[in-house]
Amino acid sequence: MPLQTRQQLVARIRADADQCVKCGLCLPHCPTYAVDGGEAESPRGRIALLQRLADGDRTPDHSVTRHLDQCLSCRACERVCPAHVPYGRLFDTGQALLAGHVPARARRRRRSAWLLHRPALRRFLLRALFLVQRAGITRALGGLLAGTRPGRWLHALPRLPWPHEARDRAIATAGADVALFAGCLGDSVDRPALNALRGTLETAGYRCTVPRGQTCCGALEQHGGATDAASRAIAVNAAAMATAAPAHIVGIASGCTAWLQDAEQEDPARPFAGRLASPWPLLLERATTLSFDTFAERIAVWLPCTQRNVVRDEADMLRVLRSVPGATIDVLPDSDGCCGASGLHFLEAPARADRLVAPIVAAIRDRAPDRVLCANVGCRLHIGAALRAAGAEVPVVHPAEWLAGRLGVR
Repeated sequence: MPLQTRQQLVARIRADADQCVKCGLCLPHCPTYAVDGGEAESPRGRIALLQRLADGDRTPDHSVTRHLDQCLSCRACERVCPAHVPYGRLFDTGQALLAGHVPARARRRRRSAWLLHRPALRRFLLRALFLVQRAGITRALGGLLAGTRPGRWLHALPRLPWPHEARDRAIATAGADVALFAGCLGDSVDRPALNALRGTLETAGYRCTVPRGQTCCGALEQHGGATDAASRAIAVNAAAMATAAPAHIVGIASGCTAWLQDAEQEDPARPFAGRLASPWPLLLERATTLSFDTFAERIAVWLPCTQRNVVRDEADMLRVLRSVPGATIDVLPDSDGCCGASGLHFLEAPARADRLVAPIVAAIRDRAPDRVLCANVGCRLHIGAALRAAGAEVPVVHPAEWLAGRLGVR
C-alpha cells in the first residue's frame, strides 16, 4: 500500500537515508555521476538532498528536482552498497514527497502513463503507426515532428507487427503452470517476445496462459511519485493473475518484473502470493527437453539495469543461452552501465540518453554480432534506434525470440 501522509513519507526517507554511511563506494557504479562528475549526481548526493527535504532544510526548487529527475533508477548503487541502503525505495518515496510539494509533477507522470492503461486506444494508435510505416512515410512524419516526444517515439519504434489483443490465447481453465505478464506493450511492440517466451516455455512442457484483465505494471507512476496510481495497477494485475491460479507468474520485460517484485516485497498482503518467477530457472529445470538447431552464430547480450540490479536472474539466463549449440555468447562490456532508456528518460532527456547509449553502440559495432539480445523492451527500443541512427542494421530482440527461433517455434 502507498504511504499516504507527508509524515509517513518523511519518516520512511529518514529511516532509509540514515542507513547510508556516506562511504562513496557507490560512486564508481553510478552512470549519472560518470557523466556529470558532480556530487549531486551521485547516489550519496541524492540521498543527502532527500534528507534535507525530509528535514525541511531545503525547498524543492528546480536544482533539487533536476538532480533527482536525472537519476536513472538503475540501482547499481543498491547492489554494491555495504550498508544495504534500499535506494530504489528511498528514491520512490522521495518522488512521492516531491509530488506532495509540487502536485503537477505526479499529474505529469500520470498523463505520460495514461495511454498505457487504455489498451484499445493504444492499439488503435499503434495500428495507425503500422499503416504509416507500411506506407513508407515514417521518415517524413518524423522530420515534421523532430525535437518532440512523438518524433522521438517514431525514431525509436522498430517495424511494428499488427497490434492485437495479447490475451487472445488465454486459457479458460484454472491451474496453469505459468501465467505470463504481458505489460502494456505485450499486445504490440513486445508481442513477438510474448509469443516467443510462451512458445519456448510450452516446448519445455509448461502450460502457459496470458490472463485477461491485465494492465500496465505501474512502474512509470511509481518512479514518478504517483504511488496511488501505481498501487491501483498492482491491484488490477494481481486480480488478473489470481484468476489463472498459476504456479508461477513470469514477466517478459525485466523493467516490469522489477516493479512487480518490489511491490510484492513491500506489501504484507503479498499481491502475487509469492508466485513471481523468472523464466530462466524454469527453462533450466527442463533443459534436456529442449532440442536447439545447431549452427554457428555470434550473439551479443546487453544486460538491463533492472535485470542485473533488481531481478538478478542474468546468470540463469546466460546459462540457458550458452546451452545452445554453435552459438558464441558475448556479454557486452560496462556491466555497471545504463543504456539511458530508463522508463521515459530516453524521450524526456534525449541528449543524455544518447550519450549513455553511445558506448554500447560502439561495442556492438566493434563486435559485429549477428544479433543483440536484451530482456527489457525499453532498452531494446533505445539501443535499436541508436544502432539504426549509426547505420548498423543489427537486430535487437528478446532472448526468448532467439531461443524460439533456434527451437523452430513459430
